[in-house]
Amino acid sequence: MSKKTDIPPNHGGIVSEVNRNDVLSGRGGRINAHPGNVQFRDLVKQYRGIYLSPETKKLEKVKVAAKIVEIVRSMDPPGRFLKEDENGWVEIGDARARKKAGQAMREKADEIRREIDQTMSQNSSTYFKPIF
Repeated sequence: MSKKTDIPPNHGGIVSEVNRNDVLSGRGGRINAHPGNVQFRDLVKQYRGIYLSPETKKLEKVKVAAKIVEIVRSMDPPGRFLKEDENGWVEIGDARARKKAGQAMREKADEIRREIDQTMSQNSSTYFKPIF
């Protein structure tokens, strides 16, 4: 992962047009159905096993969340992490985007951990290797 300067909150000002790779903060059908949010949930599913593995240390979890943010930001067109305020959509910045990714990975964590434990007990050679 290349070290770039973090994108700060409100970077770029008001977003006039949301693109298909943007991840929107909020609740409800409109937000959940947005293509960028669907892609984001798919990415989270892809990395959740690594994130929740008992073998994964805290620092590695931070890197997994950062990797998801990096993937979204490197899409074409680049995905942004946006929230709606009274003036329109604004960037939440990398720090909050990483927090959002980490929180998304912890959703249904107990269920996922039980599945991981079952898999690991069925095949003691199963090991979720870090992606770094």
